[in-house]
Amino acid sequence: MRLANPTRYGEWDLSYNSGMNTKFFTGAGDAGESGFGQKKIPKDDALFDVLGSLDAINTFTGWSAVEASRMKNATPRIAEIEIYLRELQEMLFIAQAEIASIGFEIDGLQKITAEKVERLEEIIKKADSEIPPIEKFIIPGATELEARLDIARVETRNAERELIKFGRVHTLSLELLSFMNRLSSVYFALARFANVLLGVEEKNPSYK
Repeated sequence: MRLANPTRYGEWDLSYNSGMNTKFFTGAGDAGESGFGQKKIPKDDALFDVLGSLDAINTFTGWSAVEASRMKNATPRIAEIEIYLRELQEMLFIAQAEIASIGFEIDGLQKITAEKVERLEEIIKKADSEIPPIEKFIIPGATELEARLDIARVETRNAERELIKFGRVHTLSLELLSFMNRLSSVYFALARFANVLLGVEEKNPSYK
């Protein structure tokens, strides 16, 4: 896929005319490579493992936000979680843009800043102020919303590992690494917060 301006991740190259209103395919990647500007990278490169994982996180985040929206009429404060999740989705696009810029060796406009990391910490602290102390492991799946957030948490851990692998051959900022580490904690905190707002008791493993 070629982009209109390689310094701005996320813009489509409108010069390609497929005869469709939306360009679902261009054929440019049929040979197993993806292009960005003048550079092409094999699709099995570590770059796309990271970007794919972030895409999955964003999808699970949106899936969780839909459930939060569905429940907010019965439990109005669930709207707080929906707002946080939509905010996280915006941050995830910034992280993807930064990582893509690093992988394709271009100067990107979007970067994860210390302020974004601090914002994640604020969300964690807000949730933590309303949930009970944790003393044991928690069995996922007490509620639909919590289960979806736990899926996002697990996928975030996977994405963090992919990012570390990617960082073996690319220079990554401390802010980006910190962001990924905090992000999984955000999903865990919000999952527990969801259970509190819904009045559902967490279950612990019995190891029997």
